[in-house]
Amino acid sequence: MSFSKMQEALRAEGWFVEWNMPCCQSCAWSEVPLNADRTKALFNHSQDCEIDSDGEDCPDCDGDGQVLEGEFGDENQEYVDCDYCGGGGILYGSFDDLDYEPDVSVSGFACMPPEVAGSSMFCFDGSAEGVANFKAVLPIIEASGCKVNWNGSGDTRPDISWGVSC
Repeated sequence: MSFSKMQEALRAEGWFVEWNMPCCQSCAWSEVPLNADRTKALFNHSQDCEIDSDGEDCPDCDGDGQVLEGEFGDENQEYVDCDYCGGGGILYGSFDDLDYEPDVSVSGFACMPPEVAGSSMFCFDGSAEGVANFKAVLPIIEASGCKVNWNGSGDTRPDISWGVSC
């Protein structure tokens, strides 16, 4: 599969490349290892590859994903992720009708694996150095069998696609 080829080729060049980082762009950036060169990071997050499914609000947290822990009036009360929905706020129906196993590695999300998705938006460092680094590896990405749709700007995310049958 081309995503795996791209991931392997970029990692060989010192890039941090991941699929389905936690939650959103802000949360995902906070999960990039401290020893990784952030100007050479390329990843998507759960909201990018989440399976569209009818869900219902979690009854324990009323769909908020957070519950108040501690006694009322206690100064140590704090909001924590709901145990029932894993902090996602939504309970998904059955995925029995899928012909693949959803990626549920991020609490509260059911996501497509890359071999099913076939494409995704990706996050990268939009600084001048990050843009230059990304432009430098575009030939490697394309040699991996992937296509990049991106305007070359640091303030837009590239859409990378690959053949799911590769």
